Amino acid sequence: MEVVYPFAHIIHLILGIMFLGYVFTDVVIISTLKNKFGAEIDKKINQTLGGKSFKIFPLSLLVIVLTGIMMMSRYVNSDAGFFDTGLQQLFMIKVGLASIIVLGVLFNLFTKFTGRKKPAFMQNNFHKLVLVLGLFIVILAKWMFLI
Repeated sequence: MEVVYPFAHIIHLILGIMFLGYVFTDVVIISTLKNKFGAEIDKKINQTLGGKSFKIFPLSLLVIVLTGIMMMSRYVNSDAGFFDTGLQQLFMIKVGLASIIVLGVLFNLFTKFTGRKKPAFMQNNFHKLVLVLGLFIVILAKWMFLI
């Protein structure tokens, strides 16, 4: 695992930056464009971005989760413990926050594949929630190694 760790770390960081960058762009920039150009153009923007993000967003999150699990085994395991050190405690909080994001994405995928309507919260606020949780995850990731 020690040989793979640096590669998993780099992939994890690059995809994490891309993932949060997309969410930031959607929340801050794209949301300000909505309702500025009329319903027809808004619909085209949503369809274009939605089609691309549907292909990239879940796949990048899957790789982020897989590389995170690979790196997790270095710090949290049956030998090292799970909540014994400050690093492990912060790490497990980080895992909990990331799990919320993963569950939300899985729920959105479920609604898309089953043709169900998304709840208003997921439609209007999920990316805002992901952005806030993502920022906390980044802060915790840095803070873990300062304790």
